Amino acid sequence: MREIGQNLDNAKEKVKRLLNIPVLIKINGGRGKSSFCKGEITAVFPAVFSVKLDTGELKTFSYADVHTRGVLFLNPDAQT
Repeated sequence: MREIGQNLDNAKEKVKRLLNIPVLIKINGGRGKSSFCKGEITAVFPAVFSVKLDTGELKTFSYADVHTRGVLFLNPDAQT
């Protein structure tokens, strides 16, 4: 569910502020399934952004994922 009063521009700004900063990402997979990943946002594009995980894997997400809370950014020091 999206946040009321928010738009995609707010999601883009949130991601841009986290560029090159280590983050803990919670990815909601639906039906109560979620996973946690540590990494940092390495690239910001007009429609998507890329995250390089600590494992070396590169994942790409859309700003709509952030807007609808499919992707959440958490404190990287939090325990998973």
